[in-house]
Amino acid sequence: MMALANTKRLAILAWAVANASLVLLIAAELGWGKKLVQPMPVPVVSPSEPIEIVLPPDFRLPALEKAYAGTLERSLFVPTRRKAPPPPPPPPPTMQKGQFQLLGTTITDEFSIAIVKEVSSGKVRQIYKGYTINGLQLDLVESDRIVFSQYDDREEIRLKIQASPKPAAAPQTASQGEQPAKPQAAPAAQTPPAASFGAVRAPVASPRQVERRKESNQPPLPQSIEERKNDPRFKDFYK
Repeated sequence: MMALANTKRLAILAWAVANASLVLLIAAELGWGKKLVQPMPVPVVSPSEPIEIVLPPDFRLPALEKAYAGTLERSLFVPTRRKAPPPPPPPPPTMQKGQFQLLGTTITDEFSIAIVKEVSSGKVRQIYKGYTINGLQLDLVESDRIVFSQYDDREEIRLKIQASPKPAAAPQTASQGEQPAKPQAAPAAQTPPAASFGAVRAPVASPRQVERRKESNQPPLPQSIEERKNDPRFKDFYK
């Protein structure tokens, strides 16, 4: 019994020594309470090496003439796959002649005026020398003709004056054995158109009309232009 009791004591003593040794070891590792709060570690900064950044070159499309020469020469949008011929140049502008008909002219020391009639519309217009009408410039005004110019071209328009009709020939006496010629009707007098008059003259009374006016106690017609303008009988003529 004594041996068993001694064995238990030895076991308890060994267990106590082991535990005490473990406690002492842990306490030594912890610095006996001094290393419970660890200080913040100081970071170690090492000098960094320079970084070299290399950028790729800018993107550029290849030259069309070199990379796509075949596509340019043989286009996909042309049925023949060939270049279309260049369009022909437009024709140079030309002067349109025959637009006007000359009715008359007015020439003074200060200005020159041409009175023309537009063929397409029939309107009568007055144009001064040097002015432009329908793109035509009036370069020359004379008593019987005018000259228009446009696009290095010229058009001369003359005043058309219709000649008076010839008088009918007297009938000849028929000789014996010949039948008398049938009388031919005299050609009707043609009234010249408005385009045949280049100027307008004031009426002049004949001597016989003057005598008739004297017999009828009417005042004679004025002879000067100023008197005619002031005479009420000519007010419609000199408007």
